[in-house]
Amino acid sequence: TSNNVKQNSTLLVVADVTRPVVNTTFNVTSPVQNDVINFSGNITDGVGLLSVNITYNQSGTVTYANYTVSGTSAQIHNITTITSGAGSVINFTMYATDTNNNVKQNSTLIVVRDVTAPVVNTSFNVTTALFDSVINFSGNITDNLALLSANITYNLSGTITYANYTISGTSASIHNITAITGCV
Repeated sequence: TSNNVKQNSTLLVVADVTRPVVNTTFNVTSPVQNDVINFSGNITDGVGLLSVNITYNQSGTVTYANYTVSGTSAQIHNITTITSGAGSVINFTMYATDTNNNVKQNSTLIVVRDVTAPVVNTSFNVTTALFDSVINFSGNITDNLALLSANITYNLSGTITYANYTISGTSASIHNITAITGCV
């Protein structure tokens, strides 16, 4: 035997195909216009992180915040003043990329809360009601965003009456006609 030896080496590289983990939170979940919102993220990856990107769209303007990170975990936050008006929907998205270009995103929609009460102007058709008078109680209602419902409640000799209305749009006119009978 001549001790001839043959050796064959094969190097296997296991590809990292696992995306990072992105968990996000907000300090305010139902903001109003001019609130300051803190969008925070905890990002982890088993191999290594490369970058984090935050995007959000307010009133048609997309804002990008880019961060370079390293290691297997990072904490990122972005502080933003809400400039959009009531009813606006803002999409906050955080993207994380690891060193092998695996990308994970976490998106959350925030709706700017409507805190402006509707404006209601009411009037009667008479200033002094008498027995057998007919009273027309009218209301004009407006809102900067959207109307949903209206209610007229009145007490006639101990009997409470509720008149409920379903309304929509940003303005509405309602009325209730009541005859004053049986009152002493």
